[in-house]
Amino acid sequence: MATPHSEERKPEHTEHGSGAVLFVLVIGTFLAPLDSSIVNIALPSIASQFGERLTAVSWVASAYLLASSALLLTMGRLGDLWGLRKLYVSGLLSFGLGSLACAFSGSLKMLIAARVFQAIGAAMLFAAGPALVVKTFPANRRGWALGYVALAVSAGLTVGPALGGLLVGAFGWPSIFLINVPLAVIVAAFAWRLLRDDPLPGEPFDILGALLAAATLLLLLLGLGDADRSGILSWQVIGPVVASLLAGALFVWWESRAAAPMVDLSLFSSRAFSAGLGAATLAYLSLFAVTFTMPFYLLRVQGLDAEAAGLLLTLTPLAMAAIAPTAGRLSDRHGSRGLATTGVAVLAVGLLGASFLTTTSPLWAVGVTLLIIGSGMAIFQTPNTSAVMRSTPRARAGVGSAFIAEARNVGMVIGIAITAAIVGGSVGGTGLPNGEGRLEAGIATLFSAGMSNALRVAAVVAAAAAVLSWFGRPADAVESESAKP
Repeated sequence: MATPHSEERKPEHTEHGSGAVLFVLVIGTFLAPLDSSIVNIALPSIASQFGERLTAVSWVASAYLLASSALLLTMGRLGDLWGLRKLYVSGLLSFGLGSLACAFSGSLKMLIAARVFQAIGAAMLFAAGPALVVKTFPANRRGWALGYVALAVSAGLTVGPALGGLLVGAFGWPSIFLINVPLAVIVAAFAWRLLRDDPLPGEPFDILGALLAAATLLLLLLGLGDADRSGILSWQVIGPVVASLLAGALFVWWESRAAAPMVDLSLFSSRAFSAGLGAATLAYLSLFAVTFTMPFYLLRVQGLDAEAAGLLLTLTPLAMAAIAPTAGRLSDRHGSRGLATTGVAVLAVGLLGASFLTTTSPLWAVGVTLLIIGSGMAIFQTPNTSAVMRSTPRARAGVGSAFIAEARNVGMVIGIAITAAIVGGSVGGTGLPNGEGRLEAGIATLFSAGMSNALRVAAVVAAAAAVLSWFGRPADAVESESAKP
């Protein structure tokens, strides 16, 4: 197998053209996380219009995550075989068409089906984005470009709740989907003109491998996603997870024998690739422990209103958006291992600090811990992504890009499942708090104690990610003379 370095080519665009390409990638990458975060605030309105319970309407959000996660690896391989430009433009158009269908859905079932179609487009965008950066930018500017892609993801997550609230209040819930349509069409037109394809001619697509990969991921996420409702040791969780492990074993067996496998398992022989994905999974697992518990804490324990809580919660993604481009530029000049390790170490410190929050902690202390957590994640995220993509051959860039997005989704679901089990065990028979308004003092104390335990576990996991990031991968040399300080 050719090494990434032996396949390095000159950038496909001039500096001016690369800036236009980056703009197209940033806007397209912004849409998928925006629609993940914007929809939650509209769920009560959707439930009211269709006369459905909120638990049923939650599938509007869940179907998007499950479908996009299950299809990521498939879309990454399709991009390598078919061409990343075709995949990216198809993703934008599918996302736009799915958004249009969501806006005009006449029933909850139609809306969920449209969200699945929309998620197919989102999987294409997530799989193609970082891979297109690899194909477009020289090694000494990749971290910088990936930093702006990371900024787009953080911005989408940050803007979503506030923008969704404004749109739902002014125009109704369909407007949160309609806003995507013109953006998707315009960006698709520019992407088709500016991007270049580099497909692998003649290689067949591994259909069985794609089906086994999708089954593995779908069953895993379905099982773990039910942990906060059914309990992590319930059959509703254990059954799908065991089935996922069996499907995963079959996937590995088939891929090791297929003539043209969907995933080249020799990728994992690269320490930079394996350690990078492992560290990313652990980092996102840690991050989503605080992402899951903090809204409960602010609303039900601290007694804040939704606006004040939302403002505080934006501190983490805002820190990520502000720091990610600088972290990427530094990784171009000084390599990724030290920065990525420092980032997850800072994340561990922030999580440990958050674990000492109590029912009476001042809001400034909450804000400081959220800023530290966001800063640590930003310092880690872009250099780690750059290292993984650097270790991936150009011919497999789509698959490498898909694995990065998959690490985020799997880490998120596992983190939420573990956190829900710890907090639920602390609260006891009452379970996780439901409803609105401030909790009774005794339950608030129990919840706060459970959150503290969960965040200490998350801090240990983040520290393990730092160890893996430093000792699990080799030191990475700066990739070109122009990138040296």
